[in-house]
Amino acid sequence: MRRWCRSIVVAGLVLALAAAANAAIPPGYYARVDTSLPARLRATLHAVIKAGHEKIPYSAPTTDTWNVLEAADQDPADSTRVIDLYRNASYRKFGAGNNYYQREHTWPKSFGFPKNDAANFCYTDCHMLFLADGGYNAARSNNVYDNITTPDETYPVEGTGCVDEREAGFPEGRWEVWEGRRGDVARALLYMDVRYEGDGAEPDLVLTDDLNRIEASNVGHNLRVAYMGILSTLLRWNEQDPVSDGERRRNDVVYRYQHNRNPFVDHPEWVGTIFGGARADSTRH
Repeated sequence: MRRWCRSIVVAGLVLALAAAANAAIPPGYYARVDTSLPARLRATLHAVIKAGHEKIPYSAPTTDTWNVLEAADQDPADSTRVIDLYRNASYRKFGAGNNYYQREHTWPKSFGFPKNDAANFCYTDCHMLFLADGGYNAARSNNVYDNITTPDETYPVEGTGCVDEREAGFPEGRWEVWEGRRGDVARALLYMDVRYEGDGAEPDLVLTDDLNRIEASNVGHNLRVAYMGILSTLLRWNEQDPVSDGERRRNDVVYRYQHNRNPFVDHPEWVGTIFGGARADSTRH
């Protein structure tokens, strides 16, 4: 009897925690999402996360991406500091133009949207932008995200480290994120694939394993269709590093400024429905 009662308490606690984790999702936000078929889920989810999306200025005297990211990446232990993406280091909030951390485009802007046009929201999308240590950010450069077996350089961090590999055939190289943030970057790029589908002046951003398509996307001007990857790696990272409370908090913060959400933080089960799990390529192109 005692064992049975304990199981009821544990089950109740799990349900309470699950409810608390989803409490920040605005009521009805996903009401128009149709989960009946993968294609319907993608189409209706795209419509929901595009609607109401407010473009944040990249750099401005008013609220800009620096303000949003310093709130989104705030150190949970100290509101005057931020935690960077790759080094997992805590820095005092310095604001724009400091020598410690930079704004990292996890989907490199060189691949599809190097020009910050007014109608092109992806350049300043704060679901994809993170604060990152300046040296680590420079080392990542335009590398695709992938697992590495023989690193050229290893960058110390809590976890297994960030590692860099310059390999023939890869655009720039490959960059492996430390274990604690692999899911974060994966879900950021999966969001970009669904949010940007070529509407109006926006590019169609597609995740792929095709290195030729990725390389051809780095041309120095905005494209109608652009590729990044590595999709199969990102899908594995999404599974290996589940959504954390910190990631949920970040999603809430970005939503308050940008007025749209990353659905794969709110509903990680939708990744498998849309992308089919850890497989080799996107179904769109």
